[in-house]
Amino acid sequence: MNQPLKIILCGPPGSGKDTHAAVLSATFGIPTISMGGLLRSEIVKQTADGITAAGYMSRGEMVPEEIVTRLVKERLADESCKNGYILNGYTRSLDKLETYLSFDHPTHVVHLLLADDDVRDRLKVRGRHDDQAHVVDARLKLYHESETLVCEFWKNDPSVWYKEIWTNRVPIDITKDIIDFMHASMHMQNRFTK
Repeated sequence: MNQPLKIILCGPPGSGKDTHAAVLSATFGIPTISMGGLLRSEIVKQTADGITAAGYMSRGEMVPEEIVTRLVKERLADESCKNGYILNGYTRSLDKLETYLSFDHPTHVVHLLLADDDVRDRLKVRGRHDDQAHVVDARLKLYHESETLVCEFWKNDPSVWYKEIWTNRVPIDITKDIIDFMHASMHMQNRFTK
């Protein structure tokens, strides 16, 4: 691998970010950094950040930027990220995007798309504590008001390989589309750097 792969997965809750991050991680040998996972870990450990985050998450609100950024920066500094990473659930607001760009930049962004009704249907069966109907509606509102603006930024950034993929299909077809996109972009990138 010539340069580290720095992949951002964005999309509404229930669009399959965790599922596809795991496949990308196994395929390319880079770790997944899930904001939800980092925050849930802090909650379980009952750290000050975890206790604060739990209140925001239980209401479907964004956790304060300073907490999220501190956790992400600590994780990205880990040796396991030297060949790249998959960021799942970070840069969901323009403020977080600006902060992220102050210390790193992705090579790829995959925007997983799913209609709101499909999100609600999927999350009814997932059954996590933050998947209650009123919390899901709050998370969807945040996605539409904030994260879609971030995805639009990435879509218009010529230095990033960007792809939108609808996830209302069989997971194996979605995975194939993501992997095909990654391979095609890496092939093109290698042609330009030779």
